[in-house]
Amino acid sequence: MAAPVTRFGDATLLATEYLRPLMGGVHVGSAVPRPRLPEMVLLRRIGGPRRNSLIDDARIDVQVWADSDHRAEEIASAARYHLARICELRREVRQVSEEIGPTLLPDAPSDVPRVLMTVVLSVRGAVPTS
Repeated sequence: MAAPVTRFGDATLLATEYLRPLMGGVHVGSAVPRPRLPEMVLLRRIGGPRRNSLIDDARIDVQVWADSDHRAEEIASAARYHLARICELRREVRQVSEEIGPTLLPDAPSDVPRVLMTVVLSVRGAVPTS
């Protein structure tokens, strides 16, 4: 008998919904808002394989913009801390690993301070009941 097919949820949505209330009013989403805000954290899935029939290793790109290098690094540090603890509150996330740590890289061509990092969320899927 074949193993049941597993459905995996939207890892970007999972991460943004988890992080949003923890970031002290800093905008958290998956797209740049209009009008553009001076401080924001954007999360987007940039790939990652299904590890096995139950676990999806979602690679999440995290980008943080702010008015100064120091503030961008401060916001990124908070996001990094909270994402490292996502397993404590979101049981479907089985493991978190940091693939690329916070890197200050101004947003070209605007030269706005920006910090980039990448995490991998190992998310357990579910077998659909219908």
